[in-house]
Amino acid sequence: MRDEPSYKDELEHEVSYRECLKVLDDYVETTKKLGAAASINFTGGDPLLKPEIFDLIRESTKRGVSVGILGNSNMLTPKVAKKLKNCGLVRYQLSLDGLETTHDRLRGRKGLFKDTLRAIRILQEEGIRTLVMFTLSKENSKDLIKVIRLVARLGVSLFDFARLVPVGAGKNLKDQMIDPYEYREVLLQVLKEYQRLKERGCQTYFGRKDHLWNLLYKELGLFKYPLNEDKKLIYGGCSIGNNLLAILADGTVYACRRLPITIGKVPEQSIRDIFFNSPKLNEMRKIEKMEKCGKCELLRFCRGCPTVAFGISGSYFAPDPQCWG
Repeated sequence: MRDEPSYKDELEHEVSYRECLKVLDDYVETTKKLGAAASINFTGGDPLLKPEIFDLIRESTKRGVSVGILGNSNMLTPKVAKKLKNCGLVRYQLSLDGLETTHDRLRGRKGLFKDTLRAIRILQEEGIRTLVMFTLSKENSKDLIKVIRLVARLGVSLFDFARLVPVGAGKNLKDQMIDPYEYREVLLQVLKEYQRLKERGCQTYFGRKDHLWNLLYKELGLFKYPLNEDKKLIYGGCSIGNNLLAILADGTVYACRRLPITIGKVPEQSIRDIFFNSPKLNEMRKIEKMEKCGKCELLRFCRGCPTVAFGISGSYFAPDPQCWG
């Protein structure tokens, strides 16, 4: 993105289409050997600005990869949506960070809210799963329940929200982070609304992206530990070091797209080599070193959000500042 520190370097050293296919083949081979499901989300900026995006989606789908886009509404037309569908795209994520006034103000463009609703209808008509993401901060928290009700009425496939991460474009927004116990109250209100909508037959799937849901569920007596639990296994929580890599346009690899720490480079290095042998990633896997989570019984199920911790303190082992536990 233009307001990210890495934008200029990515633009000047963008990997070629041929190199993208090389990385794709490496990724597919790696997931097959590991017996893991292969899934790719193309994002940006706007992935539709890349001329080869349709070919990349098509080639990914041919190789058995589940493909999605995390994008925006700017270039979505019925013709583009049909082309995406024909290439094999199965999901398209858009952002709604509030109702019209709030969303347009936060995104800096008047009319974007209405354009996003237009894009949702186009995707639905083409049979592409519509995902809506809400980035939560103090400035838009009052709109969260209203947006949940809106997406339920629209019949989107999936809705979820994530907390503001104070890195990159958000590094100067630390004052917009919700206090821990206020955030717990937000989760309680959201849970009540999710339950109400489901009781009324709502078909939208409401995700639980934030790992702090596990802490709330434990407090409410709703959290269930696995039968025959293995104390050495990671069962859930943060995906860093477990089932996620983020590749920038220049081939730089992050452990998470919100954590600006380079752990490798493709296509110079293989996906497998980076995932298993990166010293920085292996250091991140030492979850027992997490200052607060390392002492918590939910360590293997939660771990909060290390990227939020990193944005506040500069350390991904620091406590999640919005964890109330």
